[in-house]
This record gives sequence, structure tokens and C-alpha cells, in this order.
Amino acid sequence: MTKEQKKEAKKRILDAGVSLFARKGYDAVGVREIAKKAKVNISMISYYFGGKVGILKEIISEFHDQYYRIVKDVDEKNLSFEQTIQLIVRNLVDFVRTNTALAMVAMNTIPLDIPEIKETKAEKVFEMFKGINGLFNRFNLDSGDAVQMIVIGPALISTIVTHFRFKPIQKDVFKFTFDDAFYEHYIETMTTLFTYGIAGLAAQTQKTKGDNNEKNS
Repeated sequence: MTKEQKKEAKKRILDAGVSLFARKGYDAVGVREIAKKAKVNISMISYYFGGKVGILKEIISEFHDQYYRIVKDVDEKNLSFEQTIQLIVRNLVDFVRTNTALAMVAMNTIPLDIPEIKETKAEKVFEMFKGINGLFNRFNLDSGDAVQMIVIGPALISTIVTHFRFKPIQKDVFKFTFDDAFYEHYIETMTTLFTYGIAGLAAQTQKTKGDNNEKNS
């Protein structure tokens, strides 16, 4: 097997793990099922990942590395507070929209009773918080306040991932078409919420109603 073939086989294993974990949950999936879906010998899973736990660790690492890069790239642009929030929201929505299964697994399929998984998740979250300390401080937030970090840190990505997790239910309830127009409105709403809070969102709603009334009068 060539180096390129080995690389491709490893990717197929990882992709199979993402797909199966997202659809069935970590505990319900075995290495034989992953190997079958990836079309590889089961021994290759042990060779590349050391087993099923290793696949999940790789998924968690890949997600958090991309998530961190998105936030860090926006932070380095030194935009205004609202512009920063808007661009982070837009880039995270685009990322999760393109990598929904990866996000589902990395955020929701976390068996914390497995020490290796708990340690990997904690390590990646710590790296994230450490890397965006400057962003917190730049907007007069206290990166040394554990409560602020716990509340604000995961709030945005968790909200976005939760939307994608429950899209099938939301579609049935609200009869939405999740097209580009929907996500433009979604990004605008999320930006307002995380920039100005509920009061800001209410003010935006009242302004929209007022503008519509003027047009109709």
C-alpha cells in the first residue's frame, strides 16, 4: 500500500466514524461496523487509531482545531465588537453547515466516563480559552473570571450546533426552508443576540415592525 493509499484509508476510517457516531451514537457503533463502512481491514483501525476511542479523540481534535482557527482568524482582523461577532457567527454557521456530522459528534457524542475522551476534550477546551484570552480582554471581558468563561465561551457554538441537531424537528414545527436566505436571517439574529442580548433583539424586532408599518401606511 502506497503512502497516498494509507492516507486515504485513514481518512475513510475517520469519515466512517463521524458518519456512524453522528447517526447512531458512540456506544452503539463497533469497530467492525466502522471497518466495513470504511472498506478497510479491521486491523487498520488499531494501526491508525488504536481503536474506537482513538477515532473519537481524532474527531474531537479536528473539530476543535478548526473551531479555534475560525475564531482566531477573525480576532486577528481587529474589527469592531459587532463586526467581530458577526464574522465569527457567519464563519461558524458556514463551518457547521458544511460539517454537521463532525460538529454533532464532537459536541454531543462525548462519553466522559472514558478518561481519554474527557482528557482530550478538556485539553482542547483549555487550548481554546487560552488562545482567545486576548479577544475577551479586548472587549472588556474578564478572561480570569471562570464563570464568564464557562458561560460565554461555549454559548455561541453550542447554540449553533443545537440548531443543526434539531433541524428535522424545527422543519416540521415551523415549516422552514433552510436555504441561504434563512441562514442570512439566522446570522443576523444570532449576531444581534450575542452583541446586544435579548433587549437588543426586541429593539430590532420593534424597528422592523415600525418600518413595515410605514411601508404599508
